[in-house]
Amino acid sequence: MEEKNSGTRYEEHVVEQVSAANDIVEIISQYIPLKRAGRHLKACCPFHQEKSPSFMVQPEKQMFHCFGCGAGGDVFSFLMRHENMTFPEALKSLAERAHITLPERRSHRDDGGQKEKLYEVCQVAADIYHELLFKEAGAEARAYLSKRQITDEIIREFKLGWAPMEWRTLFDSMILKKYPEALLKQAALIQQSPKGNYYDTFRGRLMFPILNLQNKVIAFGGRLIADQEGPKYLNSPETPIFFKRRELFGLNLAKKHIDRQWPNLILVEGYMDFLALYQHGFKNAVATLGTALGEDHVRLMRRFVEEVIVVYDGDKAGEAAALRGLEILLEGGMQVKLVSLPKGEDPDDFLNKRGNDAFAALLKTAQDFFDYKLQALLERYPRQDALGLSKISREMFETFLKVKNTVMLSEYFKRLSRALEVDENSLRTEFSHLNRKGGAPRERSQEAAVTPEAIKPAPEELLLLVLMAEVAPFCDRACEELKDVDLKTPVSRQLFEYLRQMSDQGKKCTLSGLLIRIPDAQYREQLVAVMASLDETVEREQILEDCIEKIKRGRATGRLEELRRLILAAENVRDEAKLRAATQ
Repeated sequence: MEEKNSGTRYEEHVVEQVSAANDIVEIISQYIPLKRAGRHLKACCPFHQEKSPSFMVQPEKQMFHCFGCGAGGDVFSFLMRHENMTFPEALKSLAERAHITLPERRSHRDDGGQKEKLYEVCQVAADIYHELLFKEAGAEARAYLSKRQITDEIIREFKLGWAPMEWRTLFDSMILKKYPEALLKQAALIQQSPKGNYYDTFRGRLMFPILNLQNKVIAFGGRLIADQEGPKYLNSPETPIFFKRRELFGLNLAKKHIDRQWPNLILVEGYMDFLALYQHGFKNAVATLGTALGEDHVRLMRRFVEEVIVVYDGDKAGEAAALRGLEILLEGGMQVKLVSLPKGEDPDDFLNKRGNDAFAALLKTAQDFFDYKLQALLERYPRQDALGLSKISREMFETFLKVKNTVMLSEYFKRLSRALEVDENSLRTEFSHLNRKGGAPRERSQEAAVTPEAIKPAPEELLLLVLMAEVAPFCDRACEELKDVDLKTPVSRQLFEYLRQMSDQGKKCTLSGLLIRIPDAQYREQLVAVMASLDETVEREQILEDCIEKIKRGRATGRLEELRRLILAAENVRDEAKLRAATQ
């Protein structure tokens, strides 16, 4: 999920205006039932499984906090977590709800509203195609959908449509609606012949509108119905609002149906497979848009889940696509499982023949990439001879190079050794040779370097900052006794300085104004947890004094340690001048 401080691209007053116009109780009540508990409201947490409610909403502070899992924040935080939104998406959604027009973000080049015009013509085109599907011209497409057991409910929910065989059906309809030819061409709805004549991009095709994460139509996929020349599936060319390697069909809906207890996405190849899964209740499915799975797709999915279950067709082409896909997914740091369908069946066939329960059981028995790939290689190469063993191990090593978790990698070596009945050390030696040729050391330490930003904030720092934010005289008192450098973490220092400036200007700090300055989600939730725990506390002044005193002691201890280090360094090099300076 995108960090919340990306919201600082907007002026702070805009963020606070949107926050003030959206009561957190009203927003959260749209998702879960809240019950009054004194001054607060409570519910079972939507972010983890629980029987007794530990999720609290504090209307006075416009914040929520779960005492079970630690989730917490303001109205933006809730929407970001519940809807898997980025901060700009949550801000825009809440602004639209409150009828607030957001200014253009400073980081975006002004396109004169051209993108909005493209969204508009794509939506109008989708409406036209959808209407045509239910007219006489769309009879053949309706018969095809009926044959594939797609219900009217699904047809209408996804606004499936029909592009007639005539050359200019859409073009003529759009011109009557006063849309200029240049705009239609830019949206890739029409093409222009060498002689300058315009004609529809899609003809004789069942139409699938492609929506982005904001539920706006950005492009189309079309499937040939009759025996005609041309590719069976055709997607819109790329446009200023559509980049096929950055989009997944159905992700705008799947993000709302991710199981919080088993967060994953089901990845299929085509539109019809996706519709079959969705229709049968597997709504956390997505499909690639007629292109190979790429790094951008993986980055997009990682915004929402860490695990992907790949369900491709049960034939050689499907197996090859699955094996290519798992490499990309592993390299992107995702956990991958693969489902083996019966030979010759695709997900659509399987569901229609065997039903939901059989498919659900198939998902539960999905193989991890190791078992899936090893099984495919054992069917392809003979394990009995040295050449076969060499090919199997070599191709497994190629995938091992993509695994980023060294603990998992160690386990895979053990499993491969048992499966091939080959000494594990021999496999590791051969892998290290391949590794050196590839120039990428894989058996590395998993301990990441600790950056200053990763230092966990001390409890006294969080308590101090909360008290400074909530009580103006406390802020003045803290600023008299301390400086920002007395706090250990960079984020804490920045917040201290921000609160000092707000106090100097006589302004009151808002929760949203504070949280958008915190880039780390864990820090934000820790700060909100402290706010929630202090709510009923009456001895706040004493807590403030204790925090100041503890931070002062930490400052003195830090200075003493630094002095010892300087003295030791001076003694080691026998530098009398430095030694005198350190001891003065």
